[in-house]
Amino acid sequence: MTRLLGIGSPFGADRLAWEAVDHLAESGLGECELVKLDRPGSGLLSWFDGVEHLILLDALAHDSDAGRPRLLNPDELQRLSTGTSSHGFGVAQALDLAAQLDQLPPRVDIVGIATGADLSKLPGLDTQALESLIRSLLVPDRCGKPHPTSLNSA
Repeated sequence: MTRLLGIGSPFGADRLAWEAVDHLAESGLGECELVKLDRPGSGLLSWFDGVEHLILLDALAHDSDAGRPRLLNPDELQRLSTGTSSHGFGVAQALDLAAQLDQLPPRVDIVGIATGADLSKLPGLDTQALESLIRSLLVPDRCGKPHPTSLNSA
């Protein structure tokens, strides 16, 4: 099963991943289960059970390309999450914990959406780029391998 988790909160730009999940639900993305989570911390791991392919959407405090999603590799997530998570125990830390406990799904893709400089405001979401990126993650390449930025592509 493929599960897409939108990590966020009901406040300001941190709602961005939730907006993305709502848009994907409306666009008929039936290939995966769509879930919105409110700052799950280490509870994120409870959503990994029985999942073959996990897609994580998270708003990241970043000035450039506000509202535009981009695929992140684990190093980028660590770098961009340092000091920027409003969740305290953020996605990067939860993924590290899952790896240490050998609880990562076979495939994990991380999509960050830049919030822009003003975290109190919700930027416009680039819905076309979002749909295109998520649909590309749902289609394996001809060799059946995950995208090279996937957490477990090595």
